[in-house]
This record gives sequence, C-alpha cells and structure tokens, in this order.
Amino acid sequence: MKADLHCHTVLSDGAMDIDQLFQYAKRIHLDYIAVTDHESTHSIPAAKVLGEELGIHTIPAAEITAHHKDADCNVHLLCYGPIDTKRLQHHLNKTIETRRNSVIRSYQLLMEKYPITMEQLYEVSRQSTGIYKTHIMQVLALMGYTGKPIGELHDELFYSGSPYQFPRHYMDVKMASDLIRSCGGVVVLAHPGEYNNPMLMEMMLEEQLVDGIELNHPRNNEKTMEHIRTLCKEHDLFITGGTDFHGLYTKTPYPLGSFLCPQEGLERLLDAIQTSNASYYKKKKRNTIKNLDKK
Repeated sequence: MKADLHCHTVLSDGAMDIDQLFQYAKRIHLDYIAVTDHESTHSIPAAKVLGEELGIHTIPAAEITAHHKDADCNVHLLCYGPIDTKRLQHHLNKTIETRRNSVIRSYQLLMEKYPITMEQLYEVSRQSTGIYKTHIMQVLALMGYTGKPIGELHDELFYSGSPYQFPRHYMDVKMASDLIRSCGGVVVLAHPGEYNNPMLMEMMLEEQLVDGIELNHPRNNEKTMEHIRTLCKEHDLFITGGTDFHGLYTKTPYPLGSFLCPQEGLERLLDAIQTSNASYYKKKKRNTIKNLDKK
C-alpha cells in the first residue's frame, strides 16, 4: 500500500488546490493520502468526497504547531482521524489568527523596502485559511524579486533574529496533545529531525504526548531515523511517513509520494484511529446519558 500521510494544499501554505492534489495522487497510484494543512481541518469534507470518487483512501488530518516549554522550541503535531473537527478548529483558529497578525506585520515592514501592496498579499492568500510567509514570498516572486519563492531571498529575509520576524504564541504542547485526543484523534510527532534537539523525542515520550513518530520525511537524516526506530520499539509506538508536500513552495523539491508510510506503521495508525474514535463516541454517549439523568 502506498501512503503519503503529510501534504499541504492552498488551504494553508501549499501550491495546489485539493482537486489538483487528488488528481496527482491518482496518477501516481497512491492508495492512502492525508491532507495535513496547518491548523486547518477544512480540507476534510472535500478530501472524503474526492477520495471516494477516485478510489483513494483518505485519513482526516491536520498539522498543529505547539510550544514545548521545557525544550524551549515549537513542535509540529500531526493530528490523524479527529471526529470533533468543529471543536478542534475552534481552538486552531486562535493559532491561525496569531500567525496571520505576525505575517502581516512582517509584510508591512517589507513594504518599506519593496513596492508591494496589501491587496497583493490578500489576493495570493485568498484561498488559504490563514496567511503565511509563503504568501509574502509569492508576492515577491510575482514582482520579479526572486525566481524561487523558498530560496535565497527567503533565507535573507527570514533568518533567525531577522527584523522581519515577529514572535508568535502557540498553545502548550500538552494542551495540543490533549485537545487532539479529546476530539477523537491520534497524535504523531512530525519531522523530529527538524528541531535540532535530540532529547525532544525522549521528553515527549516520557510525558506520553504522542502515539507515533514520523519516520520517513525529507528532513530526517539516517541518525535521526535510527533514533526514531529505537524509541518507537522501546515505547511500542508506531512510525509514519510523508513527503510534507508543498508543490513549488519548498526549498528542496520532492514530488508527492517521495516519502511513504511503512506498511506496518499505516496499519497501526489505522488501528489507533479506530480505537481513539471508539473512545470518543463512548465518552460522548456516557456524557449524553449523564445529561439526560440530570433532567
């Protein structure tokens, strides 16, 4: 089974709309796909319909940014199989707004350097549920200041400590993990090789914050992957995989399907989703009965 469980669309910071993505997935014979737009569950209904039409299994998903206080870094959690997407999205909207305000501040400062307008930013981000640095770079590329949206100019503008970077506040990682599980979802730590903190995985496993870890990913090197395998075996967690596909909005190009979820990992993820979903419905039924008893 070919499963790419990490990809993005125009609903966040990807280049393709969901119809294009699914047609692409069909052409490369993917069996499973998960659209993991940042802080957005809005792709889930369309993904379900397109998957049924094209014969591709879809896993409802989103990628959520959270802050780990002890590790002093932001981490990305992949949420798979949530049931209560309305409640989940209500909380994620706060992060979308935080990011939006931060990016707009960056853009307004860049307007002093480049002859760009707010209308251009709003136009390129009109299909997205938020506004991302990707959209800033899209405007600059359209204006001819760079031929590659995520390249040298991006690095020049948005390096660590850059005056064009503004702070963002994300929900605590435990709060995010609890939220995902309470909505019937499963928690997977995304691309641990990106965080430059080898102890982060141990800390999160010790706190029981994740159910699995993303193994196959462009930014996981062999050393990180071996570490992931060892930890998942020790803690009986499953491993997943995905390309983190953004289309042309990426520094190093990787086509959809370049990084896949291992078969055993896919099976265990599906089982975990089923268990988490069942627990959600059981709790919901129990709460309904309690409310009826009160009446």
